Amino acid sequence: MRSLNAIIVCYIFWSLISCQSSEKKPSMKSKQEFTEGFIQSSDVMIHYLDWGGIGQPFVLIHGLGDTPLIFQDLASALKDNFRIIAYSRRGHYKSKSFNSRYDTEELVSDLKLLIDSLKIEKVNLLGWSMGGNEITEFAIRYPERTNKLIYLEAGYDLSDEAFTNILKNLPKSPLPDSLDLTTFDAYRKWYHNYWFSDIDWNPALEANLKASTQINPDSTVRTIPNDYIFKMILETAKSYHRDYRLIQAPSLAIYTKPFFVPPVKNENIVSAYGELEKNIINPWRLSNMKRIRAELKNITIKEMPMGSHTSLIFLSRDSIIECIDSFLLK
Repeated sequence: MRSLNAIIVCYIFWSLISCQSSEKKPSMKSKQEFTEGFIQSSDVMIHYLDWGGIGQPFVLIHGLGDTPLIFQDLASALKDNFRIIAYSRRGHYKSKSFNSRYDTEELVSDLKLLIDSLKIEKVNLLGWSMGGNEITEFAIRYPERTNKLIYLEAGYDLSDEAFTNILKNLPKSPLPDSLDLTTFDAYRKWYHNYWFSDIDWNPALEANLKASTQINPDSTVRTIPNDYIFKMILETAKSYHRDYRLIQAPSLAIYTKPFFVPPVKNENIVSAYGELEKNIINPWRLSNMKRIRAELKNITIKEMPMGSHTSLIFLSRDSIIECIDSFLLK
């Protein structure tokens, strides 16, 4: 009997330890709150996620190299007031290009194809980072189909010489090297440190990273899009000069700073990023904000309290949602 009691006590003890351990290590799996769909033409197959929701249609466009899954936290809150849809840019995640074109004209035609196929008469658009090009050109070409625009850290003209200078002066390359691609764990570590070093890893980042990679038979990683497509899209994005004066739709531009967070705590690297922010990025940001105020007919500018160019959607999530709700619902 004494032996049985000891077994029971041990079982309870180990159960408690197991529960505490599971609380310390939250699952990286996120609950799927969306449905997936595909739209195809002779030139492209577009993959999209639909979170549903009621109210005005609201389409979200991710940045270069990401997927719609990066928007999970925002979409789950925004669907209370809007029908939320986000799609994969051609060459990203499950979207395919059949004509190997990635210029702004093609990217905007993909957006138009999505909106037409979903029978959306008039749409609100959010572009994050490079997505600002697509929403700008769409609003210029189709003013009758555009309701309002939101530039989420996207109120930057990438054709400015300052942007090229930023890329040239980055202390560390924005692309992983061969060692970073030896395993998925190695790639996750690089990606987290380079783009999101100021936040804890979370399910949305895990889902986004998995959707933007393929694992080779030898366990090495291939990125989606591959380096060739990535560089091609970046070059076409840099060649597109925005003419805000042609936009009729009311617009909201959301900014934050710093643009980058140093990926390593090395004193020299931290100092180099600080100089880059001070001497090139901050003047570029202020110049773009000044231009937007002058050229967009109906513009609201908001600066977020926390986060970098990438991490603001997590660190300033509540502020972003409040800004978007206030802007779109008024």
